[in-house]
Amino acid sequence: MRVKRPLILLLVFASAIFILFQVIPMIINWYLNQNAAKIVRDMITRGYDFAGHEVRFGKIRFDYDYRGTYLQLNDVEIIPGETLQEKDKIRFHLNFEAASLTGFKWIDFLLNNSIKLDSAYIENVSLESITPPLEALDLDNSDKKRGEGEDYNKISMNHIRVNRVSFDNKDSYTDSTRLSIKDLFLFADDFELTKEDINDPEALFSVDNVEGYMDQAVLHFNQYRNALLAKDLSFNTEDQKMIIEKVTLNNKLGKYEYTGQFEKETDWMELHQGKVQLGGMDFQTFFRKGHIVAESLTLEDPELEIFRDKRKPEDRERRPKMIHEVVKELPKKVRVDNVIIENAYVSYEERPDNDAPRAGKIFFDQINATIGKVTNFSEDLEKDDRMEVKARGRLIGRAKIDLKVTYFINDEKGKFLMNGKIGSMMLNPLNEMIEPATQVAIKSGWVNDVYFNIEADDIDGHGDLIVKYKDLEIEILDKEFGKNQNILRRIGSFLANKVVIKSQNPTKRGTLNEGAVYFKRRQHKFIFNYWWHLVLSGLKSTITGETEKEMRENSGK
Repeated sequence: MRVKRPLILLLVFASAIFILFQVIPMIINWYLNQNAAKIVRDMITRGYDFAGHEVRFGKIRFDYDYRGTYLQLNDVEIIPGETLQEKDKIRFHLNFEAASLTGFKWIDFLLNNSIKLDSAYIENVSLESITPPLEALDLDNSDKKRGEGEDYNKISMNHIRVNRVSFDNKDSYTDSTRLSIKDLFLFADDFELTKEDINDPEALFSVDNVEGYMDQAVLHFNQYRNALLAKDLSFNTEDQKMIIEKVTLNNKLGKYEYTGQFEKETDWMELHQGKVQLGGMDFQTFFRKGHIVAESLTLEDPELEIFRDKRKPEDRERRPKMIHEVVKELPKKVRVDNVIIENAYVSYEERPDNDAPRAGKIFFDQINATIGKVTNFSEDLEKDDRMEVKARGRLIGRAKIDLKVTYFINDEKGKFLMNGKIGSMMLNPLNEMIEPATQVAIKSGWVNDVYFNIEADDIDGHGDLIVKYKDLEIEILDKEFGKNQNILRRIGSFLANKVVIKSQNPTKRGTLNEGAVYFKRRQHKFIFNYWWHLVLSGLKSTITGETEKEMRENSGK
């Protein structure tokens, strides 16, 4: 009996422990499910962003064991409470059909103010945020008041899958949509979001692997006149790729309706299509520091259309940034080894400030270009601050263009070198642009080659240009921009062709006249206007014989 008694006590003790281990989860599960709505509601509204919101549930189920807690949610809705109805408050309206959370750790939640999960699966999420204009938002999280919620120290998940998310951000003052995302699917491993990440304006989160697809995203801007759309976006950290199958910039107003809304001359623009691909992208650097680092950025088949109404007065107070300023002042740190543009099309249409019956138009097609390296990292620019642009294309579908521009990003004056070649073409097709703006038409003429070599900066540019042409003849149009040649116009055309301009270069005697390039930058104009006038100055000096010295003197008048 003495031997059996300790054994019996041991069995009783083991049985009690076993029963206890079985009973404790049952008691905890009973408590959790009896108070499920309150527990989950407190979890959601504890965070700063959802403080002051109300939470409604269709169904909640807890299943606790010693390895962790399983939580199943169905038909969850989060809406702003009564204290968040003012327009200057940030409000969220969130719905999701189902969420399955496994491996929830209560110790981390109760002792470390953290959410730790093994896996999370969320189905059919619809999120609408309503915020005042961005400039009116107080994005500084360091001065959060007591009672307005407290961010978790950490949210971590070993595996996360989000199936179909839609998001809309609306302006609380106009009820207009600023940003919308449709049908986002996301798979990620080892996800972690810390309080430090939330307070860091550059950092997003930490994640080991992430793969996702999004049907489309639309950003509305410029007081909702423009919409930038990205269609069929996919990304994969393992492949180091992000692809957007279609990018468009849509102007919601017509050309004249849009430009008519501004007091000053303003460009109307649309990007009709274009595929974007980032290759060799360092996603981890982007997630942790907000830096965009990639081996290549490719833009395929973009079609850009630009319109300007010159009947509007110029905005001479405007100061567009030069290329070196744009690169150095990008809002993010960027390093892209090669930017590649394939088969681009660019058209420019201008309504002149006269009685012309139509606007003038010029276009470039079959544009293939490379830009490298694009970087604003100071350590890169200290080693080599050159950024080279190499482009080939066609002018109005005829003359081949070969262009090279080298920018020196660290140069204080924005120094750049530009040289290139324009191939042979008949000049008559240029009348589509020349006639409305000048009331002059090219009657005949043929360009064989144009070569130019230019050095310029923010102030002015100079260089040389050689253009070989023949049989150049112009005519002055009537006041209706027709070609009825009365005696005065015939005399004007004759004097222009025989006295002012040279009909060919080289001359009949074989003398080749080299044009001088000089142009003083107009500070309120964009860089492409500057490029054009530098080349144009060389063309004009070749035809008229004006020297660089004379052009410099005339620029000061």
